[in-house]
Amino acid sequence: MANTETQTRISSSALTSLVSNGATASIVTGNHVTLIDTVQTERYDRATIQIRNEDNSSVLTVAVWGSLFPTTSSSAYPGTVPTSTSVADSYWVQIGDDITVAVSSGAIKSISTTGLRQLAVTAVGSGTQTFPIDNCLMFLQGTI
Repeated sequence: MANTETQTRISSSALTSLVSNGATASIVTGNHVTLIDTVQTERYDRATIQIRNEDNSSVLTVAVWGSLFPTTSSSAYPGTVPTSTSVADSYWVQIGDDITVAVSSGAIKSISTTGLRQLAVTAVGSGTQTFPIDNCLMFLQGTI
């Protein structure tokens, strides 16, 4: 899944980035899908994730994943974000509890990203739905 990312330097000592799911996602009962693919977070101190579930019949269960492992051209880890076809491994760890997003509702979660190198967001639904573009946002803020 392709992310859409906009970075902004708001002062000589502060930087922000807004990341959104840049493509629709097909969510089917029991299958975890990536909403926001791997985002490099080393330059940021905080992240806030907001999920909008505009579907009127499917509850979403969202997970935020983090990793300290690098992604470089010579090493492919942490690799693929955990989904139903790529189960969680020792490179990715879920941050906090599942986020339940009720039918026709939204949720927001803020976390400290100090020390994290990567973040990603996945979801599973209680029914079938098409998750629209820009309904999962990750706002990052850091000091330079």
